[in-house]
Amino acid sequence: MLIYYDGHMHTLRSDGSGDVAQIKETAIRRGLSAVIITDHCAMLTREKWDSLLAETKKASDDSFLALPGFEITGSEGLLNRDHILAYGVADPFVGDDASEACPEEVWPSEANPDGYGPKQPENLAKWVDFVHSQGGIAVHAHPVGTTRLEYGVDNIEVYNQSQLDDITRYAKLLGYSDEDALQFALMLGNFATYGGRDLDLPVRFPGLPEPIPARLALLRAAGLRLGPPEAPLQSWDDLLMAYVDGRTDQPVFALANTDAHNTGDPDSKVGLAKNGLYVRRLSEEEVYAAIRAGRSFATTGPSLAFTAEGKLMGETARVGGSATLNLSVNAESASAVLEKVDIIKNGEILKTVNPESPAYEETLEDSVTGSGYYRIEVTSYDASSGRRYFAWSNPVFFESS
Repeated sequence: MLIYYDGHMHTLRSDGSGDVAQIKETAIRRGLSAVIITDHCAMLTREKWDSLLAETKKASDDSFLALPGFEITGSEGLLNRDHILAYGVADPFVGDDASEACPEEVWPSEANPDGYGPKQPENLAKWVDFVHSQGGIAVHAHPVGTTRLEYGVDNIEVYNQSQLDDITRYAKLLGYSDEDALQFALMLGNFATYGGRDLDLPVRFPGLPEPIPARLALLRAAGLRLGPPEAPLQSWDDLLMAYVDGRTDQPVFALANTDAHNTGDPDSKVGLAKNGLYVRRLSEEEVYAAIRAGRSFATTGPSLAFTAEGKLMGETARVGGSATLNLSVNAESASAVLEKVDIIKNGEILKTVNPESPAYEETLEDSVTGSGYYRIEVTSYDASSGRRYFAWSNPVFFESS
């Protein structure tokens, strides 16, 4: 069955405004069946962690799951926010619990004034090793193209609502119009999906008569240089191809989360970004198993179902000379239409469809040689809000026989 969950948010234990009961109320109102609460580890104590365990257990029942997690918080900045979410870890503290030492306090990550990404990338790998040593799932939060294979993360956020809102506000302070500020924020967020693809595209900058390349806009906006050539922005497709090519044993799957901090407010962002997860039943074990397996899509609105040769997202299809792809997409709003559906194969667009309708279905035959993957990207437009909404499927891999 298809359920929805939001896997990044904060309570009063760190820098959020609400408690677990308030989060549950908002989540249910927005159609979620689960949340993962990820307070900043460095702001937690043993007492606070134990209270989170108790509150999430109390809020969970046969129809809703509230799960405890935490966020390992490194440096801050537009493109160097090296933060890792930990799912399914029973104890956030390294070593003796009495010390209440979080991974970032044992293996620190200082801000990098010279560009993007961490100054101590080896410490991010140690954070991930710690999460894995506890049987957990490691998610690179708001990575904007700075994810490295050596970190060993299981997932990346291809969309983070809080970061989008923060950058939009910052761009408006620079003088961008509301629409241009949103586009600037989306461009930075898209680095997580597309790497450096858009860096040389022309963008408008306040006070300049002509558009300038995006990389120059970043330099003007934040004094941000994008680091040395040996560390380019990585796309999600780069990480997936590394798995296909055998350079890593584990694919990196995509998530969309809100990173909500206003969790106790009437306009709480919980659930505005979410993940559609295919599970056999609603349980903590099954939710984490499905996240590990990549049986999900990330979305800010549209829903999708996608198989290749009958295999679900995250699975591998063994195929002969061709593969049969089945996809079904829905804008999930009475006032929205699907603007674009991209079918992507090995990082390249195989086919683009512009349905201009609320729903779309297709069965596609594609010739196959070697190994690779397919994934789907969706853009919808909602006339009532004047906004675009997005969805990203996780990949179905293939191996030709």
